[in-house]
Amino acid sequence: MTRVGEGPLEGQLDRDEVARRGWTEFGTVTGRERRAAPFDFKLAKRAVQLNGATQIALTKLDVLFPSAKGARHLEDLDKPAKAFVSKIENETGVKVTLIGTGPNEEDLIDLRAIVSSPRLGTAPIVRQN
Repeated sequence: MTRVGEGPLEGQLDRDEVARRGWTEFGTVTGRERRAAPFDFKLAKRAVQLNGATQIALTKLDVLFPSAKGARHLEDLDKPAKAFVSKIENETGVKVTLIGTGPNEEDLIDLRAIVSSPRLGTAPIVRQN
């Protein structure tokens, strides 16, 4: 998670730790350095509850899991990356349907055609057209 400016950011890492992890970013408009923290499952669950989310778009999976960089299919992800996505789904009760895996438009895993699948790694049920 990243933020520019003031306000709370649970688990915020200091600048040296952010740099060590390779998470340093700058705002595109202000040019200010972004503050960073690990993914906050509690905050994600609360956001789903408050907003009535039915799907999740997850960005920057490649930042957390470099092996995911440029992946375009779920099968391209290694076990730890799949486990992370699965944990988000389990914690929030909502399916992750878009997964950003890099800076380019094509660096995307699009799972929106999958109607239901109880867990990653199981056979999905695909919508009939």
